[in-house]
Amino acid sequence: MKNKFICIGTCIILIILVVIAKSVNVSSKERIHQHLANTKEVKTEEGEQFNTHLPIVTINTDGQEIPGEEKEDSTIKTKIQIYDNETKNNYLTDCPMLETLAVTRIRGATSRKFDKKNYLLKFINEDENKNKQSVMGMGEHDEWVLHGPFLDKTLIRNYMWYNIGAEIMEYAPNVRFCEVFIDGEYKGLYVMMDSISVGKERIKISKTGKKNKYTSYIIRLERVNSKQYKNLNNFTKYMKIIGEKQSIDIIYPKVSEHTQGINKYIEDDISKFEKALYSFDFNSESEGYEKYIDVQSFVDYFIINEFTQNYDAMNLSTYIYKDKRGKLKMCIWDFNSACDNYVQRTMMDYDFDFNEDLWYKMLLKDEKFVNKIIKRYRELRRTYLSEEYLLNYIDETINYIGDAKNRNFSVWGYTFEAENDMLEQGRKIGSYEEAVEQLKNFIIKRGNWLDEHIEELHQFSHASTIKKYIH
Repeated sequence: MKNKFICIGTCIILIILVVIAKSVNVSSKERIHQHLANTKEVKTEEGEQFNTHLPIVTINTDGQEIPGEEKEDSTIKTKIQIYDNETKNNYLTDCPMLETLAVTRIRGATSRKFDKKNYLLKFINEDENKNKQSVMGMGEHDEWVLHGPFLDKTLIRNYMWYNIGAEIMEYAPNVRFCEVFIDGEYKGLYVMMDSISVGKERIKISKTGKKNKYTSYIIRLERVNSKQYKNLNNFTKYMKIIGEKQSIDIIYPKVSEHTQGINKYIEDDISKFEKALYSFDFNSESEGYEKYIDVQSFVDYFIINEFTQNYDAMNLSTYIYKDKRGKLKMCIWDFNSACDNYVQRTMMDYDFDFNEDLWYKMLLKDEKFVNKIIKRYRELRRTYLSEEYLLNYIDETINYIGDAKNRNFSVWGYTFEAENDMLEQGRKIGSYEEAVEQLKNFIIKRGNWLDEHIEELHQFSHASTIKKYIH
């Protein structure tokens, strides 16, 4: 009898723990940070043969040119080999851990014009059907992105902020450092990462059935596309609140899976949120904007992007997703220019920007939303956004990269020369050490400024600011 009571008590405790975990949005799967999970010695072994402690990716084009520099959708079929030994350095003479065909093209927007390209890889079988594979310990999928840090001379911005973002939010793309060869030519240090897509270890939303009236979806705020089906006519666009050069397009379901009326359903669904938001009815529990969005997700997205001054967010390459049974959630993407690394302009540590951006312009007029941001920011400054945590993260990541950074700049080191640096005069970076110092200095200054001024977000919800919206 005693053992029975113990068993029942244990079950009750487990149920309570599960409920608590769900209530605070704790993931059942711990995020793997490659540099922290590493068990190998970070050392290049002596000898003439190329070797590295990092995974190696080789792309064989069979003499074809990889298309996509002019943003066309054409692709080529390539052969991919991935070397990823868990206990010793990787050599090109080893047997690959993974070998597959892939549909390949150059990807990105501005980065398409960089000398060091980014690539989209879609793994396929001989019959050209999808070939889902686990890559470098990341969850099985057929679609992957090879990001080549070029403008970011620290090489770590996307790796760092995606991993930290995943600790804060429900999901951020998985990332792994690797070194890349194309047709036998060394191309430097890359980051293999998830594409923004549906999957067990990616964005977890219910898949769409053809007979369903409702659909889960992923949408993207991006430049207006020449393909009309990619430009949604949602309420914000109708009201001309969204920029004329911007549009929202559908990432999931894919075009091949669209059924009649699916665009209309998504347009209407987003418009319901937008109408509630722009109605300024913040106090309505049944009809207010909170009915349509995961508020915590929008709060966290604001904090991460404002902290890093990643101001492409909510303008370009902005991803939003929704399960058909849930609410709209945000997904971070692309920190290549974050932390004062924009070519076009200098980021100032004494500024906010999201108060002028789509949706947030109105969200910040709600005092409850502003209070949530301030409270959450204070919490994160004691953990994942603390100065100590962030500076230590940078040092540990750089130590993990090891000699790979030197090999990378044996190819791309000319970007440290003033005439080849895309940043404006006075901001040019002459060495890897300077690039790291710039990143650290930004984090220190930005964090200190926000600590002192985060309460000033109340100016956007103050009665004097919002009185013209009140009927």
